[in-house]
Amino acid sequence: MVMQCLSALLVLVNGLLIAVNSGPVQAQGDVRHGVILQYHHVSDSAPASTRVTPKAFRRHMEILKEDGFNVWPLARLVAFLQQDKALPDKTVVITIDDAYLDVYQNAAPILNEFGYPFTLFVSTDPVDQKLRGFMSWDQLRELQKQGAQLANHTQSHLHLLRKLEGESESEWLARIESELKQSEARIAEETGANWKYFAYPYGEVNERLLKKIQEWGFLGFGQQSGAVDKALLNSGIAPRFPFNEHYVDEKAFRLKAASLPLPIAKESSEPIVWSKAAKPQLKLTLTAVNGALTCFASDQGEINVVKTADKEFTIQSDTAIPVGRSRYNCTMPVAGQQGRYHWYSKTWIRKRDDGSWYRE
Repeated sequence: MVMQCLSALLVLVNGLLIAVNSGPVQAQGDVRHGVILQYHHVSDSAPASTRVTPKAFRRHMEILKEDGFNVWPLARLVAFLQQDKALPDKTVVITIDDAYLDVYQNAAPILNEFGYPFTLFVSTDPVDQKLRGFMSWDQLRELQKQGAQLANHTQSHLHLLRKLEGESESEWLARIESELKQSEARIAEETGANWKYFAYPYGEVNERLLKKIQEWGFLGFGQQSGAVDKALLNSGIAPRFPFNEHYVDEKAFRLKAASLPLPIAKESSEPIVWSKAAKPQLKLTLTAVNGALTCFASDQGEINVVKTADKEFTIQSDTAIPVGRSRYNCTMPVAGQQGRYHWYSKTWIRKRDDGSWYRE
């Protein structure tokens, strides 16, 4: 049974990080950060972009045990970070999005075997409509009794940024607010859970929506790379490391699970969403520099990092970001801890040149 608790070597991955003051680099004995892992399908047959196989998932769980990781419930990590309490080094949280049936069939038994708590971010419409391939409320309640935490992933798993034809800004925001609050209400009605934790579908967000999520009282979680501390947790879109068949390498998994936040004092960047070809510029000021800051862009490899002043850097891709979602991913060695890295990821979204949205 899952136990319920109260109280780089450089690897290019998808991810997202919002500008916040992460504070000084924490020594190993003064840990105030953790890592949140993110999965979707645990299956041999789902699309590669959203699945890990049961074999790969089990291996990840074995590594957490072998390497001495502390696997905590999300609620416990949130409580420790918000209260600014020190926690054990190498603390991780397991999250799974969408409430697919294969998670009930394949992932939950493995998690039960290891005694690992986890969080399911649930899109409620597929459950209510009893769509094939999704769990039922009875199955979700069963997992909840075993220690799973159930949280919000909207009603319909929509693209949050895409306005309906003729929809005004205020109408769009009202629709998104209804999606979140109705899903939260359905989860509470069926299971009694009302955490106000929200995972962004597709990890898509813009500056306006980011502020509204916080105003509506939700803690937001993205599909992004990097460790999480108090400031990042409260940023509106806390980082999570996503895994799929393209990112299951054991060495990379160990690096990600053991990562620390990049110590950011200030970020200055261009808008997240673009409707034309662009090479967005990102400026970072760090509280400490422990070694080389190295950054990559999606589909481009390593990109330019220019140190403009003490602890200040400008990062920019060599060619235009592609249509769709892409990232700049940056890492820096952790002082005194060989093989561990601070990790930062910034997301960009580019629409087609005619202003229309890309196909998923």
